[in-house]
Amino acid sequence: MVVRLIAVFVLLFPVACSYRSGGFRVDVMNPAAPLYDEGINAYRRGELERAIKAFKDVVEYYPTNDLADEALYMLANCYLEEGDYVNAYAYFKLYLARFPTGPKYDEVLKRVKELEKKLKEGDHGGSGDSDNSTGNR
Repeated sequence: MVVRLIAVFVLLFPVACSYRSGGFRVDVMNPAAPLYDEGINAYRRGELERAIKAFKDVVEYYPTNDLADEALYMLANCYLEEGDYVNAYAYFKLYLARFPTGPKYDEVLKRVKELEKKLKEGDHGGSGDSDNSTGNR
């Protein structure tokens, strides 16, 4: 009986670890997943500073992870939502450089062009100070 329970657990555990619900990626096998999920949850609650920190951590600590492109995209969107066009632009540009075949490449390219126009017109949004230390590697 105990052997059967252990066998069921071993067989079902990987399935539970890859469960997805409502766009969330719950995957204990992926070390970036908890940070990414924290960022998504914070973003949905409107806690942009917390979301920014979580997404920055994914981008910095897991740059080659399969969630890194989405985290970078969401990081730029957080800044865009804050009205910080300088940082949004910097992180969108970083997305283009790091993920030239990324799934959101065309959308990001469009946003970069829109932001270039705003920045050229002198509209820096809520901030003129870029804190994009991740992009200077």
